[in-house]
Amino acid sequence: MKWYYFLFLFLLGACSLNADQEASLSEAVSFYLDAKNEGRVKVFVGFTHPDVVVYYKNQGDSIFTEKFDLSFDGESYSYLHDGQIKEIETKDEFIHVKYNFVSVDDYYYEVDQMEVHIYAISEDHGNSWFFMEEIDYLNDDIMKSKHRLIK
Repeated sequence: MKWYYFLFLFLLGACSLNADQEASLSEAVSFYLDAKNEGRVKVFVGFTHPDVVVYYKNQGDSIFTEKFDLSFDGESYSYLHDGQIKEIETKDEFIHVKYNFVSVDDYYYEVDQMEVHIYAISEDHGNSWFFMEEIDYLNDDIMKSKHRLIK
């Protein structure tokens, strides 16, 4: 019966982050959210996964600009907050973390809350992190299904 316990602890440990990875991820998430919520496009694009940036850049300037537009439209603006890790998967040096955030529209306040899924991706054992919205993570032209660690 004890070997079940050790197997459980091994599997739990295999799907979690060490202290350095957690600290690095926490800092990156903070910078990413601050950039998005404060409308700092250059920083936001800098924390977006390079494959997402290249994909939208190849679509043309207007599509790229629309994708990364963080401007206030005069009526409302959505802010992300209350992020919770929902899933962590690792393979070799790759780590994918699925976050659920609450998006609140500052004009409609609590009425327009919705859940937003963001994926944090590290390709160097958690030393650096980039982010993708779920629509991009599930887009085979950006992230091939064979490379997705979270299904």
